Amino acid sequence: MKFLVTDDELLTVKMLQRLLSRYGHCDYVLNGKEAVEAFKEALSMGEPYDLIFMDILMPEMDGFDALYAIREKEKMLGINQEDSVKIIMMTGLGISIEMVNLYRTSCMEFLYKPIDVDALISFLKDNNLIQQGIEYNNN
Repeated sequence: MKFLVTDDELLTVKMLQRLLSRYGHCDYVLNGKEAVEAFKEALSMGEPYDLIFMDILMPEMDGFDALYAIREKEKMLGINQEDSVKIIMMTGLGISIEMVNLYRTSCMEFLYKPIDVDALISFLKDNNLIQQGIEYNNN
């Protein structure tokens, strides 16, 4: 598995890197603009990301704009929805159910910070995004 964590909050980046590196390769960037560029570069090298974690509120380009740019690039390349990169949006803000529903078709899930690691691992395993049998020790 290949992961990309996009967040300007380094504590979240480090926590997710520590978690995800047990299951595959994990890169990180600090804003949405860098996420779109990393996505395009990985795709052009034939090594696309399997899963992107994307914070909503970031400098340069927010997570929603980055999500839209990634989906537009996939459309342009003829990548169908089943083969598109999986994206999980993250926020420390309270967002309305209307906003969640608006973007629900473009992303897999919304996570609220602070992230519940046990719930995240269960979600990832339930959706076959990480290997079963590898246990994460939070210590």
